[in-house]
Amino acid sequence: MDKIDNDNQSKGLISLTLTESLERFSYYGMQAILLYYMYYSLSRGGLGFKPSTAASLFAIYGSLSYLSAACGGYISDRILGGKRTVSLGAILIIFGQLILTIPLHNSIWLLFISLVFLTVGTGLLKPTITTMVGNLYDEQYNTRAYRFTIFLSGINIGAFLAPIIIGYIGVHVNFHLGFLIGAIAMAIGLAIFERHTKDYNQNNSIYTLNPIEPYEIKKLLDRVILFVVSISLVFLLMYVFDALNLENIITLLSAITVIIPFIYFFVIISSNHTSQKERKGMVVYVILFICASFFWGVEEQGPIVLAMMASGSTDNDFYVWKYAVLLFFIVASLIIGYYVQKKSNSALLKAFIAVILLFFILLGIFHNGDFHVHISRTWYQAINPLFILIFTPLFAKYWHHRESNALKSFPLGVFLASIGCLILFIPIKFLAGSEVNPLWIIATVGMVCLGEMLIYPVGLSVTYRLAPKNFLSQMMGVWYLSAATGQAINSQVVKYFSVDNVNYFLVLGSIGIVLSIVMVILLHQVLRDLHISRKIKKST
Repeated sequence: MDKIDNDNQSKGLISLTLTESLERFSYYGMQAILLYYMYYSLSRGGLGFKPSTAASLFAIYGSLSYLSAACGGYISDRILGGKRTVSLGAILIIFGQLILTIPLHNSIWLLFISLVFLTVGTGLLKPTITTMVGNLYDEQYNTRAYRFTIFLSGINIGAFLAPIIIGYIGVHVNFHLGFLIGAIAMAIGLAIFERHTKDYNQNNSIYTLNPIEPYEIKKLLDRVILFVVSISLVFLLMYVFDALNLENIITLLSAITVIIPFIYFFVIISSNHTSQKERKGMVVYVILFICASFFWGVEEQGPIVLAMMASGSTDNDFYVWKYAVLLFFIVASLIIGYYVQKKSNSALLKAFIAVILLFFILLGIFHNGDFHVHISRTWYQAINPLFILIFTPLFAKYWHHRESNALKSFPLGVFLASIGCLILFIPIKFLAGSEVNPLWIIATVGMVCLGEMLIYPVGLSVTYRLAPKNFLSQMMGVWYLSAATGQAINSQVVKYFSVDNVNYFLVLGSIGIVLSIVMVILLHQVLRDLHISRKIKKST
């Protein structure tokens, strides 16, 4: 019986991983072409937005997606249950992508409707399916790290392939066809999810375990109505004062997103259900939250600022020395051949791999002259997930043998991301007038990804350890708000980017370095005063 349960759990992990991988393929494929779609001229198949407006709208869309993810967990836990929440989210994503397949021309309202569908759908699906993976196995099976490694690898494979496939088709063939491929991918993911329900239905994790009570429904509705009325009044005032335009709406949404987590922190710290010791821990968490928010703001420069650079000021055509390519083919063949020989007993598979590798080696030998390489502008969005795929097993092994320390890793993560900004400042400042070599962008993204490895896994852990026990589930959702806050700030910052603004990355990187130093001083001062250093240092 145990073997059957294990088999079902393994199948469940595969089905959930495939579903989320296809969702990420759909999301990052759409993300790779959406910015270009918004600011390309009508003659090039776009909507003709100003680049600064398109960048701000793109950033606030990402911010609201993370904000909705903080609410998606609550809806799954208290109202719909895991299965229905994921299914509804997938359906909304499909509709959102399908709306984008319609030639919108100047119909900005159709674009907004599609973004609303995509935002809510992503917010429902992403946190819920992650929780379902966490609940997949009984606690007696010590495979938590293993299954999340498989799951995260699947996510990043989808994120890596999306800009290469959907990005290329969207930019070089047709934007609407790219969005259609994203919708089809999500539909396939939904079909896999629905088909394999029995495989991931472990411990009734797909149902509502803590359903909302009738008296809570009235309180929830009152809060929703109050929020809607307040926002409506703000929009009314903007209309009366002739300030109701896209730029001001984005600014308003940015301000709301930044304010929400700090209101929530105030509520938790001042609550009668929070002990004095837990309040001290929350003070530390707020400082770490600010660190993380700045980092995510820098990290999300990639799909916006770097995408705009790749479109007009990057040297996407270059030549690679023939013998360097040949050496790469030989080394790759030795590595792949070693693992195939070691891991597989199939003679047919070995022969097939050998033929492919031999073909590439012969291609390098007999190719006449150096290799011409053209990089599609959307392919730069694949650099981040590629680095994450490379770094994740290395850092997982590193953290496995050491205690993570949020006091060091958070400021260091911000510092590395800031160094990444300064790296890109060098060619823009000192090679003015010439196109940027892609290696500068790769180095920048690689440095930011190193910072992500120091912040993302430790952030989840420190959230769990510092959360007051009466707010634990809600605080895990608050972690998503750091990304939402970072992107909300980003929606205002990216307006100032242009190829001519040579100091953009210098200012951003300098602010980050100063912030990382200030955070180190603040954290050590606060911990010394509050005497809780042991609690933070043991976060793993």
